[in-house]
Amino acid sequence: MKKIEWYPKLHGIVVRSNFFSATAMLAHIERLEGVTVVAKKSCWLTDDYEAYFDYRGCRFIVETPFVEVEVCEVDRQTPKAISGEVLEHAANYRWVNPILFFWSTLRYFMLPLNPP
Repeated sequence: MKKIEWYPKLHGIVVRSNFFSATAMLAHIERLEGVTVVAKKSCWLTDDYEAYFDYRGCRFIVETPFVEVEVCEVDRQTPKAISGEVLEHAANYRWVNPILFFWSTLRYFMLPLNPP
């Protein structure tokens, strides 16, 4: 299992790990029952990455604004119980096997760039 460190921020968490993939984090989050990934955009030449997903009627984002992976709520009015479930699940990251990572990458590639 890949060892990650995370720390809380105001409306989410930040994950630190060498060579950690935002796509792997998104695939891990998608294991949470009820998560639907709705959009993803990234640039191959930079580390810019944004992926939006919905959980229990609330929107969240996985992004790499710098070198770390952030998981945050988009709407600051998201109930704490819902954001807590998502952030706790993200903080308890479990290894994503290469086959799941590959298929997730292909599926995410077919998603729209911006959320509806």
